[in-house]
Amino acid sequence: MALLNLFHSLKQQLAFIVSIVFFIESANAGSLAIFNLLDLPKQKNSVYVNTQTLLANDAFSLKGLFDDFHGHFSSQNSDYKAIGDIRYDIGTYVKDSFYIGYAYRKEATIKTSPDTMKLINQVSNELDLPIGKHYRVALEIEGFETHGMVLAKTVPLYQSDHWNIKLGLGTEFLYGMQTQHGTASGEAEAVSRTDYDFFWQSNYLYTENYLYDLDVNKVTSFGYTTHIALNVACDNISIDFIANDVMGKLYWKNLPYSNVDLSSANKSYDENGYVIYAPVISGFEGNTKFTQTLMKKWRIKGKYSLGNDSFQIGTDYIDDTYLPYIQYTHLYENNILSTVSYETYFHMVGVDVKYKNYYVGIQSNGILEPSAMKIDFGLQYQF
Repeated sequence: MALLNLFHSLKQQLAFIVSIVFFIESANAGSLAIFNLLDLPKQKNSVYVNTQTLLANDAFSLKGLFDDFHGHFSSQNSDYKAIGDIRYDIGTYVKDSFYIGYAYRKEATIKTSPDTMKLINQVSNELDLPIGKHYRVALEIEGFETHGMVLAKTVPLYQSDHWNIKLGLGTEFLYGMQTQHGTASGEAEAVSRTDYDFFWQSNYLYTENYLYDLDVNKVTSFGYTTHIALNVACDNISIDFIANDVMGKLYWKNLPYSNVDLSSANKSYDENGYVIYAPVISGFEGNTKFTQTLMKKWRIKGKYSLGNDSFQIGTDYIDDTYLPYIQYTHLYENNILSTVSYETYFHMVGVDVKYKNYYVGIQSNGILEPSAMKIDFGLQYQF
């Protein structure tokens, strides 16, 4: 099944990478890999190194992703979403004036219809198909991989006895290595317990074709993006707004594309009678110029501090998906900073600890078979 191959290959691209985070100051709020200009170092001879990795979906456990979608499946009537978000930063302040650094990024979001995921689950686990059932197949993918040079600066806008307002501005000059951008949609019908017919259409731009076997030449791109952050604090209350990729573009030349129809006319069967497809493909393939607009990401959070305790509420956002969270932080007498948090979309619980220049944290929505997870470790290096 071509769509199953596409979804499985893309999931592998989002596969969980245990991340090591070298982080500065307080525990990492939120779930996305956000470049927070308000947390950049300002000390001379200090290096900022920060890596963040998130893999989250609401269909299968992470274990199931590695095991051809076998195992527990969460059934729902709304669209399924998967997010892979990786960002690695290393940089420093130049002459106490502005930040300069390097960033590696890999991001992807996948949205699928409920019928798509139900069919994938039934086929992957060789479950009996309900004869005569019609499936509405729909999938959207957006993603990229880049290297970049970052320039950023945070400046005070207003200070008084009670108020403190800061603004951060940043830009990245990007070198793009991979992209996925497109849709697949159509219909499928179960014709027996082990067989189904399908027909769908795909409009797809890519650096590697996961929909069907097709060798393409390697292409790269250049581009840019911008970030902004604002902090408004009054006594023990503060509000932060951080936006990444406010205006972000990648300019691809000779990017492969496929505008094709796929059908199930060519079938074979395995030893258990389950159908195997080599889909019949018709349509157009070629190369084109393509300007890719990067997905906007942002975080807004409010914090209330009371002595050694602070309470925070906020949300992250990417690709029409909100990830709200709440967080409680306590500072102990031995300078240990501990945080517990709860994210409400994927239901991840987080525990974070910072001691001196070291930081460790984990967010997960399960112990044995989570479907969403983020892991952080960190330190600050000053020479």
